[in-house]
Amino acid sequence: MKKIVLSALVLAFLACGEQKSKQETVTVNQEATEQTKAEYPSAAREAEFENAEIAQIYDDYNLLKTALVNTNPQKAQAAASTLHESMQASELELGFTEAVQKISSEEDVNVQREYFEAVTAGVKALVEEYITSGTLYYQYCPMAFEGKGAYWISNEKEVFNPYFGDVMLHCGTVDAEIN
Repeated sequence: MKKIVLSALVLAFLACGEQKSKQETVTVNQEATEQTKAEYPSAAREAEFENAEIAQIYDDYNLLKTALVNTNPQKAQAAASTLHESMQASELELGFTEAVQKISSEEDVNVQREYFEAVTAGVKALVEEYITSGTLYYQYCPMAFEGKGAYWISNEKEVFNPYFGDVMLHCGTVDAEIN
């Protein structure tokens, strides 16, 4: 019995000793292991408006929303600048111009999202007045802004949240249909 136990200990010691002396080199391709962040592309707009100016303002709003869904502050700035240009080209007096300008100059995506709430309120009033056919979806996230909640307008029923982006991409519900 002593010989069996002694033999087992010697084999275990030798086996452990071999693992220590045997070094294994592992090469990791960091580019291959980095996860690629999926970009959310917005659905095409099916709604129609009374005129091309309103359609352009809404389309630019949608680009801004999509940039926020993708948590891309640089694209949000560019989209807000484009939206501001479209607003200036129209003859409409729009009460959300300042919020759009703030987004275009702001680099922090969370601050951009705060201003986006005011932009959504203005765009909602505009599209409700000028939509002639099709449907837009007025969506709501109850968790935005520490439980205060916030709305946005979307071309599709499926929720893609601009207030949380990829952190809580599908948080929200369709509150109403605009048609």
